[in-house]
Amino acid sequence: MLIQCVVESVRVHTLTGQHVVMLQPKDSDRYLPIWIGADQAASIATQLAGIHPDRPLTHDLMIDILAKLGVEITRVVVRDLVESGDGNGVFHGSIFIQAGEREVEIDSRASDAIALALRCDARILVADAVLDRSALRPDADLSAADDDLSIFKQFINTLPDDPSVG
Repeated sequence: MLIQCVVESVRVHTLTGQHVVMLQPKDSDRYLPIWIGADQAASIATQLAGIHPDRPLTHDLMIDILAKLGVEITRVVVRDLVESGDGNGVFHGSIFIQAGEREVEIDSRASDAIALALRCDARILVADAVLDRSALRPDADLSAADDDLSIFKQFINTLPDDPSVG
């Protein structure tokens, strides 16, 4: 099953400089933190802030190309969290494009899919298995966290409350 989410914020950890996008399922108090690169964080944050650069950024360019070709992004999906072998995981995404009567699924980094979805008001969906495995509640008891997620939860707990900080 897929759960519709919204982008709650993009944040920067002040000590490490790592970026995270926070997704929130609609009608839920859970949050899905996804670590992302600086370029994707900047792209998502500028769109959230309503800032339009003088020249198109990569995600803006992609949306413009698709629009001029007469195709549209209908939805994006954060479909999986794959272990990377070093104790971390990588979120996998898909972009669904409607081209006439044909729907095409394109493999993508979750962060690029989110950046594109924000630019064209496409739905952002997350597989319930990903949410069940990785989502956090704001009142989560970090002392009871399992070993695999405790470092990640501590990182999220140190993020500033104000998303504009950092």
